[in-house]
Amino acid sequence: MKKFTIKPKLTHTTRILVGSQDQGKENVFLGRLAESGQLVRVDFDLSIPHVIAIFGKRGSGKSYTLGSFLEGLCTKEAKTSISTITKTYSILLFDTLGIFQWSDIPLSPNSPQKLLQEQAIAQRGWDIQSEPLDVQIWTPKGTTSISKHHKEFTINCADFTSSDWGYLFGVDILQDRMGQLLNDAYEKVVNEGWSDGSSTHHPKPRYAIEDLIECIQRDTELLNNYHSETRRAVLQQLFVYWRNPLFQPKRKIPISMKWLMEKGEEFEQDSKIYESREGTSLNELLKSGQLSILLLHKISDELRFVLIVSLIRKIMQARIETSEMEKNLKISPYLTDEEKKATEEKVIKGIPPTWIVADEAQNFLPSERKTTATDILIRLVREGRNFGLSFMLTTQQPLAIDQRILAQVDTIISHKLTVQNDIEYIRHNLKSALPEEVKYGNNILSFDDLLRSLDVGQAIVSNTEADRTFIMDVRPRVSVHGGFGI
Repeated sequence: MKKFTIKPKLTHTTRILVGSQDQGKENVFLGRLAESGQLVRVDFDLSIPHVIAIFGKRGSGKSYTLGSFLEGLCTKEAKTSISTITKTYSILLFDTLGIFQWSDIPLSPNSPQKLLQEQAIAQRGWDIQSEPLDVQIWTPKGTTSISKHHKEFTINCADFTSSDWGYLFGVDILQDRMGQLLNDAYEKVVNEGWSDGSSTHHPKPRYAIEDLIECIQRDTELLNNYHSETRRAVLQQLFVYWRNPLFQPKRKIPISMKWLMEKGEEFEQDSKIYESREGTSLNELLKSGQLSILLLHKISDELRFVLIVSLIRKIMQARIETSEMEKNLKISPYLTDEEKKATEEKVIKGIPPTWIVADEAQNFLPSERKTTATDILIRLVREGRNFGLSFMLTTQQPLAIDQRILAQVDTIISHKLTVQNDIEYIRHNLKSALPEEVKYGNNILSFDDLLRSLDVGQAIVSNTEADRTFIMDVRPRVSVHGGFGI
């Protein structure tokens, strides 16, 4: 890879620690300085929460860099050749392209698979070795999996708001009649309660799809206020989601819904197939020291959006509650021994500090239109650090991400970019000063030229705590990288 001559040289001798001015005890091995001079190791500090953005055109190495970073977060041993960690946090990756579904397979030059041998060759000269990783890969129930080691996950529809349902249906809950019906039914089921004329149904915050169906079918006010065709259209779509194995819980469908089924026999089969449970719990997904990868490339864009936002919303609420207890244990002098023990037990059962990671984030966070993920992600990057939440994203298009999200980034890692507007965005939003001069060979490079000339696997790194922006060669992976063309 290229070596650049930079002025002024960094004052560090053998190591750069990104993200902290202290000599952090917990860090991930990111790579090496791609600047002339002695070999300088680049580590990333993990002692505090971060918001990180990894940019780069297709094929420049951004997903590979993300994989290298994640490997360091989830080693089974606390001290390894790629990281030093305390294993007190969990990691959740939303994989929108499916390229991380082989991350539980270690690389080895002795592998029977030729591709794995070729990928392992990159480790030569880096003083690293294959490290056992704690990785669990999850596939949406109802989709196919390539490995028997993958687990199925389901979602609890009670985590969806009326806005989420509106997005799934492609309707505005305030302006469209179908959307208004959805919103009214949701409010009645979850917050207000409803009546069918002969009996009253109390609010049910932990609702099932069947509850929405039954309310639309029987509530006196909804029957009077909405045309039968509007109700039928909403019911048909709700039934589609009820039949999707991804959605939980499943309870017996109201008898009045049988008219939606062409065959009563098929209806009875569906009722028996789908067990009643509350969806995959956060405690299953988020385990200290473990990387959980959600494979989302086989579900629709709309469902992917809503699933991501509902999970992040749930994680934030859980971490707000747990972090408050953690702080109270450290601060309050008034807790009795019994209260302290009870609180400690609740913290243990709670959600650990978490890294939330999104590959190709422009797929669900576009700047040109608001999605259901936008508001919750803005809150996550603005407030999440207070609750022990870090956020990391990759994208091919910096300008395609909502600027309110990128404004909160503390670390930019940018691979090769060629679109001028994207390059200008990076230059104007760097978190540390640019070097005075960058040369490759006898040529002095402008910032634009530098970003265009980076080799695959090279990146500039800019952090709020760094002396200046620098150029890095990314550390080779120790697990399989699935982001290659066929």
